Amino acid sequence: MPKVKDKMTFDVVTIGATKDVSEAAQLMLEEKKGALPVTEDGDLVGILTDRDIISQVAKGEGLDGKSVRDLMTEKLVTIGPEQDLDEARQLMADHQLDRILVTYGDRLLGIISEADIRAYAGRDVREPPASGTYTLPA
Repeated sequence: MPKVKDKMTFDVVTIGATKDVSEAAQLMLEEKKGALPVTEDGDLVGILTDRDIISQVAKGEGLDGKSVRDLMTEKLVTIGPEQDLDEARQLMADHQLDRILVTYGDRLLGIISEADIRAYAGRDVREPPASGTYTLPA
């Protein structure tokens, strides 16, 4: 059974909790990311998604003066790199999420999305990952 580490995205763009939401939105556009893990003093403290920003605007509440912390989700659903892809898929279904942060202890390693899992589903599970290697931190 393929593991999360086999299909996760390692190149994760983060943003600080005190940054302006409009700066986060611009970063999402530039980096083509639908979500940004939020850090504070090097610690993972939340996640800001494009949906969080759209929801704020749809409620008629502007983004002026709003920080990332004001809109981010603090309750994180995470998964370890050694867990099966099926476990990731089930967590996403259980929590109605499009993506889950991949962590090892308190350390952010990457992110895995529904699209990552769907793309992997068509592959022979005996094939090695297309790119990248992964070693657990000491």
